[in-house]
Amino acid sequence: MSDTGRQDAPPATEPPAAAPASIARVSMIVMTVAIVVIILLRVLMTRAPSVALPVMGQVPAFELIDQTGTLVSSGEFADKIWVASFIYTTCPGPCPRVVARLGQLERHLAGEANFRIASFSVDPQADTPEVLAAYAKTHAIMAARWKLLTGPVETVMKVIRDGFLLPVQRAEGLDDEALAEVGPVIHSVRLVLVDGDGRIRGYYDSSDAGDMDRLAHETIRLLRGRRS
Repeated sequence: MSDTGRQDAPPATEPPAAAPASIARVSMIVMTVAIVVIILLRVLMTRAPSVALPVMGQVPAFELIDQTGTLVSSGEFADKIWVASFIYTTCPGPCPRVVARLGQLERHLAGEANFRIASFSVDPQADTPEVLAAYAKTHAIMAARWKLLTGPVETVMKVIRDGFLLPVQRAEGLDDEALAEVGPVIHSVRLVLVDGDGRIRGYYDSSDAGDMDRLAHETIRLLRGRRS
């Protein structure tokens, strides 16, 4: 006998697959939203107020001589953004590295008419204008944008120690190996960022790549006048 009271259940069916067009539309919406979010974040970051660079001191007025034998006063740097360094021509190791990194910075900012570099000799008695001129030629330093400065020992030391607040002294008590590495003068390899009013805005370790990147960024900030 047939079981007329029982009905066979309909066969199970799988859910319909999503149409390719629907998947494409969803993907497009997700990508569009992501792009909009990225753009908004960039706009907000650009418009966010940046913290002003600190004022860390004031460079005193000075009159020194550059590699061309020309008298250079601190007034020549008025309304310029400039970087100060401290070197000497017979320095065996640290100074050439400082000069090389400053050269990279100068080339990076080659299009900036208001950017300057001033390198103060920490051995001014030996670094005469003629000696500085030969050094400038060796390192392709152009006097129009990069001054190598010398003068009376007491005057130069006062600017470095009292103005930039950096140490410099004759090397004493070093063995021959150490003397060959650092040279006869011990000095700082830090670079100093100075604004158009002669105010010190930052110190940077020339041997640190991160500091050099920060120096380039903050120099451009001052050149652009963003919350100086």
